[in-house]
Amino acid sequence: MSLQADSRGVSEVIGFVLIFGLVLASVGTVYAFGVGELRDVRDYERVNNAERAFEVFADNVADVALRGAPSRGTELKLADSSLEHGETTMNVTLDATPGPGADVNNSTGPVSVSPVSMTLHDGSELRYASGAVVRVDGDGRPRMVHEPDFVLEEDRAVVQLIRTLPGETGQVGGERIARIRTVQTSRSTLLARENPVTLRFNVSSPYAAAWGDYFESEGFDCDPYTASSTNVVCDADGISRVSVVRVTVETTFE
Repeated sequence: MSLQADSRGVSEVIGFVLIFGLVLASVGTVYAFGVGELRDVRDYERVNNAERAFEVFADNVADVALRGAPSRGTELKLADSSLEHGETTMNVTLDATPGPGADVNNSTGPVSVSPVSMTLHDGSELRYASGAVVRVDGDGRPRMVHEPDFVLEEDRAVVQLIRTLPGETGQVGGERIARIRTVQTSRSTLLARENPVTLRFNVSSPYAAAWGDYFESEGFDCDPYTASSTNVVCDADGISRVSVVRVTVETTFE
């Protein structure tokens, strides 16, 4: 009786080697290309979550500054980020349209609104300034993702300049949940006019371009500016009624 070699064992070994090699190649490909993508998605979602938290913060500040709430608290997950106060100044000027009884060159002077700024580990930044939330991703163009509570219409303008004055704690950071406590401290009317004027905003900020984009969307004419501009000047003519109010709220990081 002749004996023939059985090739089934060899075939199973070859199949196992091929499948194991395919698994290793897949894992290597995912590790080489997928981990970086997953890290980018994670970082992007961190910025998105911080943006949503800043929009909640903006609404809470508006409750205190504009709607009479005694205080509000907002929680933010820092996730290896830092929270501090930055610098932005606004100068609102009223140039009178020629006519009897018109007032000329009325100005608030530079008003520092002391924005609250959050810098993430990837270089992205979120900034709350006078009701607005501005976002910049790395070296990208700054974008206003939450507009201020300004009323800018053809015949009237109501401008609330909200100063988020630093409390006892000026900066926090690390891996923790921070709480921003907001309390109103003062309110005063800086300008009030009921004759036609040219309303002019002069904004000085690292992200002035976002303010320029906002004012242009509201029908203002702005001097030329770029994404890296730190100053922008925008104006609108023939506004009949103008009220500019400065509200100061104290913001404490806890």
